[in-house]
Amino acid sequence: MTSQTVWQALVLPPWRFLASWWPWRSLLFVTTSAVMAPALVAVLAITILLLPIWAILVGWLDRRRLRLLGLPLLASGHVRVPPGERQNWLGVRLTEPATWRELVSLIAGLVFGAVSLGALFGQAMTLILIVGVSVVSRQREGTVNLFADLTVRLGPENWWHPLLLLIVAPPTFAYVNGLLAALHGGCLRWPLAPRIAEIDERVARLTRSRAALVAANEAERRRIERDLHDGVQQELVAVAARLGILELELQHGDDAARMAALEAAQQQTERALDSLRSTVRGIHPAVLSDHGVAAALTELASRSAMPLRIEDRGFPRLSPAREAAAYFFVAEALTNAAKHTSASGVRVTLAADDERAYVIASDTGHGGVDLDRGTGLRGLRERADALDGELAIDSPVGGPTRLTLSFPLADAAPQPSESDRRAVVASAPERMVTADAHPAR
Repeated sequence: MTSQTVWQALVLPPWRFLASWWPWRSLLFVTTSAVMAPALVAVLAITILLLPIWAILVGWLDRRRLRLLGLPLLASGHVRVPPGERQNWLGVRLTEPATWRELVSLIAGLVFGAVSLGALFGQAMTLILIVGVSVVSRQREGTVNLFADLTVRLGPENWWHPLLLLIVAPPTFAYVNGLLAALHGGCLRWPLAPRIAEIDERVARLTRSRAALVAANEAERRRIERDLHDGVQQELVAVAARLGILELELQHGDDAARMAALEAAQQQTERALDSLRSTVRGIHPAVLSDHGVAAALTELASRSAMPLRIEDRGFPRLSPAREAAAYFFVAEALTNAAKHTSASGVRVTLAADDERAYVIASDTGHGGVDLDRGTGLRGLRERADALDGELAIDSPVGGPTRLTLSFPLADAAPQPSESDRRAVVASAPERMVTADAHPAR
């Protein structure tokens, strides 16, 4: 049986425990605890007002130190603060129960750190005394009082007797360190682990967002049905009527009437095609599936009445649902800027780091965006929540407005091939497009 944690290792037969890596891992854990304790005392004596900040930092470190004991990396109980709300980071952290639980773990760390420091000091002194007594007894005779009236006389003839303790001392130290590390790890694990109630609240929020997404999809389906019925269908009926007129003119009219009827039928067909393209484009742009968000936004900029500037800083391919959310996020931001602000244009930045992908839309309007007063951004937030994303809004009164949509990269789509990249570059050489300030014809 292979032990997975220090607790399981402690119950193994002594020869298996002592021959494993667990004594050394326990020693490393106890040593780091002993080093951290006086360092924290010195730091807290100077910056006691930053106690919650130090608790968060030490909690982050302790969650990783617990892996020395064979425990899995604990998930953080903190919520992630979006980039657009970093200025409120401290306020968010001070209102979280996880921060104050980490303060408890910090206090426990100080206590166990002091105990660890004493244990290591005692072990070191024991080894020094054993070796020192042996060295001294080689030079002269002496009496060592072990306990009460129990004494041992040492001299040049039996100087090696104390060294026999080296057979017992290291294994004893190994078990002491293992037990101390296990107790410390158990006390850390309780406050650092996320709570079931917090997980349940996140699940409930995710459930609400998914229910809202289902409702939004149903509303979108009805909109598409209405657009097809009131728009495309009527255009096709008009095409049929024009073709009927053309048939009559071909049978009874002159050449001029036939040409006029043919031109009218062609124009009506083009209007029907434009209506159909507009409806289909509102569902899901084809370029989005083929070439990704940057290319789709470039195409959106070319037909936008509001100038749209796009800067791509290495935005990766995401899942289709997330790419669609990013595209419609920009479309909604563009629509809001045109309808509700005096902004001269919208700037969109596509970026990514090692963990998340970001779509940032900003304008120079008068700001004051209220999520509760509109359904567009609220629907986008619900969609982002359902896709494990985050939507941050920074829009002070007087402007500017900055909207940030982000998604984790843990399950990002595979990156496009080199041929796909060349196709996108060919459509937007520098991935920087400024659309003309008039709608496309």
